[in-house]
Amino acid sequence: MQMLRERGIYTLASKGDFVAHAVFRGGYVLYTHAAWEFFGPYAYESDGTGNIHIEGRSTPWHIDDLTDTKRTARSRSRSGAAQRPSIDG
Repeated sequence: MQMLRERGIYTLASKGDFVAHAVFRGGYVLYTHAAWEFFGPYAYESDGTGNIHIEGRSTPWHIDDLTDTKRTARSRSRSGAAQRPSIDG
């Protein structure tokens, strides 16, 4: 199972790009760009074995299905700084 980069931007099949955030219980939560920038809810979560879920329901995807875009989202900021282009080289 691949390890995701904190704030790494990954593509999931035909679902688009998501920002990865590690969670303390193991696994990750995946945010859309807008949800990440505006402290919205995550779109998907993974369990400790890498299976990806939506609202607690299984999906056909696994962490290994994510493709790293090699981009990184900005840190979240309540000041709105994350609204500027969210991609670091």
